[in-house]
Amino acid sequence: MPYDSAKDPWHQRALSPGGLGRAGALVTPNDAADLPRYARLRVFVPATLASAEIRILPVDAADDAPLTLPLPPGQVSVLEFLVRRVLATGSTAGLVIHRVD
Repeated sequence: MPYDSAKDPWHQRALSPGGLGRAGALVTPNDAADLPRYARLRVFVPATLASAEIRILPVDAADDAPLTLPLPPGQVSVLEFLVRRVLATGSTAGLVIHRVD
């Protein structure tokens, strides 16, 4: 799916994607569907996991060009990407993922 400005809360605004979130929601990874709003992600990795990865499509990435990012167990990470999709395939099960808009 191509970029959709209607889903981008920062489109043509002076707000920074690095700023504080004003809303958020739990994210369920999905290989086919983009997030309802592009967002940064806050990801918690339970300490019970020996290792973890999340597979994402940043806003400007093609559907066939995902990034796989390692995540530290037992910690919260806020990804430094504006994300349009979180893929189930390649993401570690058991992650707690929130959209930060």
